[in-house]
Amino acid sequence: MFRAEFESAKNFKKVVDTLATLLDEVTLKIDEDGIKAIAMDPSHVALVSLNIPRIAFDSYDIDEEKEIGIDLEIAKKIFNRAKAKDKLILELDEEKNKLNIIFENTGKRKFSISLLEGVSTATKVPEIEYVNYVMIKGDAFKEALKDAKLFSDFVTLMIDEEKFVVYAKSEINETESIFEKDSSAVLSFECNENAKSSFNLEYLEDMVKGVGSGDVLKIYLGNDMPLKMEYSLAGAELLFFLAPRIEE
Repeated sequence: MFRAEFESAKNFKKVVDTLATLLDEVTLKIDEDGIKAIAMDPSHVALVSLNIPRIAFDSYDIDEEKEIGIDLEIAKKIFNRAKAKDKLILELDEEKNKLNIIFENTGKRKFSISLLEGVSTATKVPEIEYVNYVMIKGDAFKEALKDAKLFSDFVTLMIDEEKFVVYAKSEINETESIFEKDSSAVLSFECNENAKSSFNLEYLEDMVKGVGSGDVLKIYLGNDMPLKMEYSLAGAELLFFLAPRIEE
C-alpha cells in the first residue's frame, strides 16, 4: 500500500517536467522517508538525483518499501492536465500494477498508468570534491543561458576569487554574463582556485527548466570537471551532474 497527497498538482508538475526533459523513464524508490530516484540520461551525459522527503507531502502512507518504474513522457502528459487549484493524490494499485494519479478539486480526475519493469539500474551519485561554488538566483542564471544561446550550443562557466562568468562565442561573436561575488544575484560564493569548464547548453537549460524567480541554484565548478548543481523545487531536492565538454 502506498498513498500520498500533495497540496498543489501544478507545483508537482514542475518536478515531473524537469525529470522528463532529461530522462525517458525512471525508477522511484518509495519508503518511509519519502520518494527517491537516481538515473542517467540516455546519452550518459547527465545524472539526476531526486529526493522528495516525506515532510513535503500533506499526507503519506506506506506499508513497505517499493520500487516502481515510471514512463516520464506519459507522466508529463498527464501533469499537463493539472489545473491551478488541483490537489494531487498518488495511489499505488499493486493488484493491477498501476500508479493512480488523481487531481482533486471540484471533482476527481483519475489517471492510471502501467508500471514499467526492469527500469532500475545501479547508478550512484559520484563522490567528487569541489573547492568552488556559487549560489545564484535561478532566474539570473537562466537569463545568462538565454544570452549564451544566441551564439553557441555550448557555454563556458568560469569562476575566480571575484566573479562567476557565463560565456559563449561563435566564430565572430561572443557574450558573457558577469556576476560579481557581491552582486544582488549571488547569495553565497566560494572560490579557492580559478576554474572553468564548458558544457552542452541544451542540457543546462533542461536542468533548470522548472526553476522560477524565487529559486536558488548552488553550482559547483572545477577545471574540466563535471558540473554539480543542486536546488529545491516544490518541496523536492534535485541534484545534477553534467559531464564537461573537453576541448582539444
